[in-house]
Amino acid sequence: MSSLSPKAGKLSVREVCIMSLMGALMFASQLAMSGLANIHIIAPLIIVCCIFFSWRALYAIFVFVMLEALVWGLGLWVISHMYLWPALAVVAIVLRRCDQPLIWAVVAGIHGLLFGAGCAIPYFFIGGWEMAFSYWLSGIPFDLVHCLGNFVLTLVLYRPLKKVIFRAMRA
Repeated sequence: MSSLSPKAGKLSVREVCIMSLMGALMFASQLAMSGLANIHIIAPLIIVCCIFFSWRALYAIFVFVMLEALVWGLGLWVISHMYLWPALAVVAIVLRRCDQPLIWAVVAGIHGLLFGAGCAIPYFFIGGWEMAFSYWLSGIPFDLVHCLGNFVLTLVLYRPLKKVIFRAMRA
């Protein structure tokens, strides 16, 4: 399942629309589930987007992060979201030939578990390892919820999301 456009590096109008809609879908789903702290379907959406669009999925991810910043405001968290979500995309692109929901659920769960550690990186540069470590340590309960949420939602939604996107791409 390679990219839609025959020219490398160039997006067709259709691809621009699809990547924009995928980014907006990621944000809308996060907003809809915002009452559940750290439980959302962004990881399965990113995984399935990467399976279908490979590196072009990064456009959708950056649309998603930009929408987050526009709605929630700019903060230090925006920096970490600019590398943590693409990190999941890189893993998904490398493993994109895999079609096992359990493997994808484990990947998404690990990403959720390590998310707080990744968010602590900017704090290392602001206040040293003590600040970064304390930031990460205080967020471990949220990381555990993030891990479990990502695991379960990816396990349940991987095949249905893949099927929906496959049908939409054939239309």
